[in-house]
Amino acid sequence: MKPGPKVARSIEELREFSPRSSAVTLGVFDGVHVGHRKVVDELVRAKKIPGIEQCYVVTFDPHPVVVTHARMTPPMLTTIDERISLLSRYALDGILVLTFDERMAGLDYRAFLEKCLIRPFDMRHLVLGYDCHFGRNREGSPEKVRSEAPRFGITVDVVPAVTMGAEVVSSTAIRNALIEGNLGKANEFLGHPYLLSGRVVGGHGRGRGLGFPTANLKVLDPFKLWPPRGVYAVRAETGGRLYGGLMNIGRAPTIKSLPEEAREAEVHLFDFEGDIYGENLLVHCCHFLRSERKFASAAELSRQLETDRAEATRWLAAGGRPEPGSGPGQTAPDGGAREEPEGR
Repeated sequence: MKPGPKVARSIEELREFSPRSSAVTLGVFDGVHVGHRKVVDELVRAKKIPGIEQCYVVTFDPHPVVVTHARMTPPMLTTIDERISLLSRYALDGILVLTFDERMAGLDYRAFLEKCLIRPFDMRHLVLGYDCHFGRNREGSPEKVRSEAPRFGITVDVVPAVTMGAEVVSSTAIRNALIEGNLGKANEFLGHPYLLSGRVVGGHGRGRGLGFPTANLKVLDPFKLWPPRGVYAVRAETGGRLYGGLMNIGRAPTIKSLPEEAREAEVHLFDFEGDIYGENLLVHCCHFLRSERKFASAAELSRQLETDRAEATRWLAAGGRPEPGSGPGQTAPDGGAREEPEGR
């Protein structure tokens, strides 16, 4: 298997890659949705431009809003590791994760271009999404940067928005779909199943007693947007392998006495035996099956889990990509939508 792109966590570390004659794109790329994918596709195609030898993605951690407008910080569709995993599917030469802090927030966009892009990457070509603004007070708009490109000795390509139906695909639209419980729409806009990842920690072993041993997931990123409570058909990655499975998000009311506001993620992997305590688990949330509810007994819950497993198995075997809005269980009965700052 071809190795993925190199990842640098600072400009100093990037120098070890010896970038040369590069095409670069930048943004938060939260979710790495179909709009972002169009930007990255254009970046990769830029290597066909005479004189361009390499291509790189620059992303930020944390989200710039955490520093500039902390009270407006949106819940994140991807942790930085999830984002790197998704971007690593592309034929990139490297990914730079820039730590966004107050110093960077104060950089004029021209200074940012010179210090963070042109010099470290030997950048010759810049690819920007239509709504990508950078530099102090977001003054570096695509239009402004393109008009000044000759001054910097670079060329600029601005990628237009992607629409589905009458709606522009955006991180905000995907957040709202998830908050509304519409996993089908969220996954359609993402172009891949929504991800939830964390470290596997010890539980009480009650799932094993029901015949459904579970991995208890500790989600470490406080900004991560959780899917709504309920039961999901999932695929989960561990040990370099992909397993089908079930995931419950909520308070497991039949077998636990968790507070009303509690929220846990438990994953049951099909055809898996082994100990994965302490390992990281990457869960692909493929399909919402049903709401979480309290059953009259553990035996009744066990019977329902058998039904859930059969439905999840059929659904995953069918390819796991239903037509938008089709099929039962596409919408989870969870809270209402709210607007968030865009998280490209």
